[in-house]
Amino acid sequence: MHCLKYGNQLGWLIDPDERLILAFIPGQEPVELIGNNRLPTPKFLELNLTVDQVFGWLRPICNS
Repeated sequence: MHCLKYGNQLGWLIDPDERLILAFIPGQEPVELIGNNRLPTPKFLELNLTVDQVFGWLRPICNS
């Protein structure tokens, strides 16, 4: 929230225990994303990324 207040366009909070990502967008309530939900990205970044993809990448790290 602090970063959004000072100009960030977007923030993600990744919760591996719940396997969800909260997206923080200026002027909006946080959005809870799970499974095949696409993550919002800043306008300058063309990226199609889902919550499942993020956790697929993190699995080896989280299971170490």
